[in-house]
Amino acid sequence: MSGIIAAPRLCGYVEVELAHVQMQRHRNCRIDSCAWKSAAYQTLVLTGHLVPQSVPPRARAAVRGIAFPALISEPVAGDAPASESLRRVLDSLAELARPPLGIER
Repeated sequence: MSGIIAAPRLCGYVEVELAHVQMQRHRNCRIDSCAWKSAAYQTLVLTGHLVPQSVPPRARAAVRGIAFPALISEPVAGDAPASESLRRVLDSLAELARPPLGIER
């Protein structure tokens, strides 16, 4: 898949004050897991009311010696399946996705 990724445009109904309120209301949420905070953050960035950090949160926390919570999608050490198992699953799924012999898509 190739293409250009661009920031979404804002419609004429942007409410910067509402975005500020949502950022305050959802201050304990993470942008990557809260739709409200994500929308408010993007609104403030696109309207020039907020300048994103140049250093990722995980790196800032490490410099300050603060533990950074794991993402929900990150496997817990020792819980991850072996890469060979994942490869077999992916190969099986790819086989199931192929059309039966004699049938073309």
